[in-house]
Amino acid sequence: MGRSLKMQSRHPVALRLHDQMGSKRKYTFIQAHRAWLPKFLVLWLLLMALISWCIYSKMDDDTKVRRKEMLGSLCDQRARMLQDQFNVSVNHVRALAILVSTFHYYRYPSAIDQETFVEYTARTAFERPLLSGVAYAQRVVNSERERFEKEHGWVIKTMEREPSLVRDEYAPVIFAQETVSYLESLDMMSGEEDQENILRARATGKAVLTSPFRLLGSHHLGVVLTFPVYKSKLPRKPTVEERIEATAGYVGGPFDVESLVENLLGQLAGNQAILVNVYDITNHTVPLIMYGNQYEEGDTSLGHESELDFGDPYRKHQMICRYRQKALTNWIALTTAFLFFVILLLVGYILYGAGNHIVKVEDDFHEMQELKVRAEAADVAKSQVISLAYC
Repeated sequence: MGRSLKMQSRHPVALRLHDQMGSKRKYTFIQAHRAWLPKFLVLWLLLMALISWCIYSKMDDDTKVRRKEMLGSLCDQRARMLQDQFNVSVNHVRALAILVSTFHYYRYPSAIDQETFVEYTARTAFERPLLSGVAYAQRVVNSERERFEKEHGWVIKTMEREPSLVRDEYAPVIFAQETVSYLESLDMMSGEEDQENILRARATGKAVLTSPFRLLGSHHLGVVLTFPVYKSKLPRKPTVEERIEATAGYVGGPFDVESLVENLLGQLAGNQAILVNVYDITNHTVPLIMYGNQYEEGDTSLGHESELDFGDPYRKHQMICRYRQKALTNWIALTTAFLFFVILLLVGYILYGAGNHIVKVEDDFHEMQELKVRAEAADVAKSQVISLAYC
């Protein structure tokens, strides 16, 4: 009977102890999700790595855009300068054609001879910086060949410097600047490129260009500019036949593109940083190189194309530029992204450490609470036992 009473008295004490411990143990959010703390840290690291990569990519892309814009600016500047200089030279060749027409054909006797032509072209060479020389070729039909050769004291020769075979028409050079004096007596119609140039020039009345080829004398890549000279005034809207009939000869000159463009581009800042190639793209499938080495090593991943208009409606030209060296590693973007990652990594580690500290403090607190409740329960049980013993 006494034993059963003691058991019953201890049972409520145990229940009260359990209820006190259960009611007092309340978990915070961090304590409730303590198992997720390492996972949160790993997720934080991955997120910061992704953000750092986005920062690097954005800064690197901006640098690439500026690099591309700089290349475009440099290329357009060179193309514009070359085109302007070319057009200036074309205008002076046109003026020279008018001069020959006025003083060689409109006056009798002619006011121009070889000596006068050489002196005049030498004094005005600065006005044609891209032309290595100018010459005038007279139109001669076959029926006039014998008289023409006797008048000038030499035989019309081909480009190979051999006597020209019988043809319907010839275009021997009678006036030549000193720099291209080797052209005198050569028949421009004997060269395939020059003949095509002459036929187009007199049919259109405009300055025309050949496709690039190796020039006589220098053996550099270049083109020949040709402009027609008329022996009589043309009507306001002449036909092709009227132009051909009025044609007396042709003024032209070789553009030594390889050396002259090099000198021109060498005057500009940043010339050592980029590679410049000039192409004749009249035939898009087979572009012809006019200047530069298309096989030279460089940064092939980035290029800029600038159109060139040299005034010949039948031919198209283009300048292509690229950097000599590939883009270097963007250390600014890389350093910025790395520092951002390190700083946020430290922040994440601090938060992780703080979470662990909170969990530990709460664990210690709950442990102390448990011990306190147990101590109180023990005191209650002891007092009950003593009271029963006296009973």
